[in-house]
Amino acid sequence: MVVKELAGDAWAEAQAGVIGALLLWPDEMAGKIFHGAMAAYFGDSTLKHLFEAAHGLWIEGKPIDPVTVLHAAGDAHKETVRSCMDTAPARANVDEYLHILRDEARLYQIRMAASELSWSKSMEDALDAYEKMGQLLRDTDTIEDVSWEEMVGSYLDRMNDPAPPNYLTWGIPQLDETLYVSPGDFCVLAADSSVGKTALALQFAYHMAAHGKRTLFFSLETPREKLEDRLMAEKQVAAIPMLHSKKKALSSDDYLRAGDTGMKANKVPLRVIRRAETLPQIQNRIIMHNADVVFIDYLQIIRHKASSRFETVTEISMELHRMANRLGVTIVALSQVTPPESGEITIQDLRESGQIKNDAEIVLLMMKDKTFPGARKLKIGKDKDGATNKSLLLSFDPQHMTFSYAKRKEPAQMPGQGAPLFDLDDDEGGDNPFESLPL
Repeated sequence: MVVKELAGDAWAEAQAGVIGALLLWPDEMAGKIFHGAMAAYFGDSTLKHLFEAAHGLWIEGKPIDPVTVLHAAGDAHKETVRSCMDTAPARANVDEYLHILRDEARLYQIRMAASELSWSKSMEDALDAYEKMGQLLRDTDTIEDVSWEEMVGSYLDRMNDPAPPNYLTWGIPQLDETLYVSPGDFCVLAADSSVGKTALALQFAYHMAAHGKRTLFFSLETPREKLEDRLMAEKQVAAIPMLHSKKKALSSDDYLRAGDTGMKANKVPLRVIRRAETLPQIQNRIIMHNADVVFIDYLQIIRHKASSRFETVTEISMELHRMANRLGVTIVALSQVTPPESGEITIQDLRESGQIKNDAEIVLLMMKDKTFPGARKLKIGKDKDGATNKSLLLSFDPQHMTFSYAKRKEPAQMPGQGAPLFDLDDDEGGDNPFESLPL
C-alpha cells in the first residue's frame, strides 16, 4: 500500500483493519466507525474510496457487505477488500484501531504542514502553513457520546474526588465568592472607553499568573511600554507610581522593588502578546503556550472578514466561545459598549452584536459610579450558573493602577471638602452596603 511509504505500518494497518471490521460486522460496527472516522483519515486512495462507498450505502440505508461495497466502488478492488477482511482486528480492538487511525492521520497532516512551512517561499506562505499546523493541533475530530448512566457515574466520581474545584480567582475576594469560572468558559468584561477595563483586566491577569495559571494577555491596541508601566505600578507587582515611570524618575526604593520583581518574574507565567490580530493567530499562540487563561483586549478589533460589522463581531464572538470550549481554556474578552442616553449599561449595550451576550457564560459590566467620584461599579450582567443581581463597588488608585473592593466609612468632613467617601476594605469578611447594589 502507498500509505506505508508515507507514514509507516501503524497507519496502514489501522486503515485496512477499520475497513475489514466494517465489511465483516457492518450491523455492529457501521455506526461506531462512521461516527469515529472520516474519509480524510485515509491516506491510501483505494481504502479511502472503499470507505466513501460504504459510507454512501450507509447514508442511503442500504446494506453493507463485500458485494454491495464492491458494486459501489468497482470490482477492481476485490483483492484489497479480501486483504482488509483477512487483517481485520478482533471486535474488541476496533476502538483502538480507530484511535490509531485518527492520531496517525493527524500526525501525517502535521508533518506535511511542517514540510510546507520549511519550504515556504514567502512570509505569507509561512504564516498560512503555521496556521494550518495550529488548526491540526487543536482539532481532535472526536465526538463525545455518553449515556445517562455514564454521566451519573462521572458525576459521583467528581463529587468523591478530594481535589478542590478548579475555579479561577480574580484577586478580589468578594468577586471570588460570587463567580465560579472554570476552564472552557467564555467571559466578557465590558465597559465604555476610558473607564479602566484594560487596567482591571491586567490586574486580573497578573493575579492569575502569580497563582500558577499560564496566562496570555493579547493587547490589540495598547503599546507594550504602557502595559509595562501599568503592571509595574500595580500594588501586587512593584507598586512603582505611574508618574515615576512616565518621567523616568525612579527612586532608589522603586529600583529595589523593580529588581525584586525581576528576580521573581520567572515564577509568574504571564505573557503579553501584541500584533496577533486574527482568530487563527490568537488560537495558535494559545496552543503554543498551552495557556490556562486568555485575556483579549478587545473583541471588536480582532481582524475578521465578513460581509458587515454585525456579522464580523457575531462570528468573532461565536468562534471565541467555541475556542474556549475546544481548547479547555478560560477566555476573557474585553468588549466596548454603546452607553444608553440614560441609566446604567446592560448586556443589551454590548457593541455591534447581540451574539456576545448569548455566547458568554459570564458578562461583567464596568461603569463609573455616579454617587462616589472616582469609584467604579462592577456589575454581573450575566452568569449562567449564578445570580445576576450583584454589584461590587471598586475604588481606583490611578498612581498604582489598582482596583480594590471599596467599603464606605463615615467622612470626617462634609463631602466636597476633601473627605474620603469610602476607604479600601482588605478584609474578606464584614458587612458591605455595596455588595448587592440595586440594578
